[in-house]
Amino acid sequence: MRLLLDAHQLGRRQTGNETYVRELLRGLRDAPGLEVVAAVEGRNPEAGLLAPPIRRRRVPANGLGRLAALAVAAHVTQADLLHAVYFLPALVGRPTVVTIHDISFERHPEFFGRRALLRDRLLIRDAARRATRIVTVSERSRQDLAELWGVAEERVDVIHNGVDEVFRPDPSPPPSGSLDPLRVLAVGTLQPRKNLGRLLDAVAMVARERRVSLRIVGPDGYQAAAIRARAGERADVEIVGYVDRDALAAEYRAAHVLAYPSLYEGFGLPVVEAMASGIPVVTSTGGSLPEIAGDAALVVDALDTAAIADALRRLADDPGLRDGLRQRGLRRAGDFRWATAVERHLETYRRALA
Repeated sequence: MRLLLDAHQLGRRQTGNETYVRELLRGLRDAPGLEVVAAVEGRNPEAGLLAPPIRRRRVPANGLGRLAALAVAAHVTQADLLHAVYFLPALVGRPTVVTIHDISFERHPEFFGRRALLRDRLLIRDAARRATRIVTVSERSRQDLAELWGVAEERVDVIHNGVDEVFRPDPSPPPSGSLDPLRVLAVGTLQPRKNLGRLLDAVAMVARERRVSLRIVGPDGYQAAAIRARAGERADVEIVGYVDRDALAAEYRAAHVLAYPSLYEGFGLPVVEAMASGIPVVTSTGGSLPEIAGDAALVVDALDTAAIADALRRLADDPGLRDGLRQRGLRRAGDFRWATAVERHLETYRRALA
């Protein structure tokens, strides 16, 4: 089987989407009976990942997202199957798999710019209609595709993301007693959907009673300037920006808790990365997050600032709760393996060719 994989997101600092493509390529490179051709942008920092046996084909910068993946069409004739992410080129002439992580822009259009919203509604819906098979990353996303776009659920394969082995617990004993100061970490693109405004307010509520710090790690996204302006007013908040995988692993190990009260997620990779790193998680009811977290996190109403603050207080004051979540989180993170995800993708490829 010769696979053409849309890998244009490599090097774009697109957090979870880029991680997905990177780990898929890493797992597919040694799959027996599979030849992988990766369509990447001209300058790409993942040179080691794209070394033989992976074959590289260049596409123009931003070509896939802005032009509905037209740039990849020139390479389709070299493949038996095309696997694209969100966008499909026109007139493929081959079986296709498309990964649609979520359609959060349909649930919450207010969190997207007008141009991006129009593009996604047109092009991603077209890809969902034309693809031979669809991969998504949670049952919640599969239900959204069915409820909002009428996609037949039997065409959709749910394949959970994995967690990289670089995310592991600090070998030193976890802190005991009440935590003062409390070190809170938030991970994700700076955009309204991540609910960082309510998190800032929740941290301010906790700060009335104890010392607390909040570090926000992630690249700028839609309306990031407003979030930066609010955070800049606070001495106990630091926006770190984008960091690479090793630095992110260090951020998790240095934190006491991950706060991830997103308003909507198709998966929520930071939740399982934090669990694998041995720190407790506060997350929300947004989209797939209860599905991914299971019983290994404190799950609160994303719209309830007081509930977010109360969850942080409970973790600061209750070492038994922290330890219980830590143990359950480590077990839960073990359920999400990239090797399993790669095997599931190979099954999807075979279904598409059949």
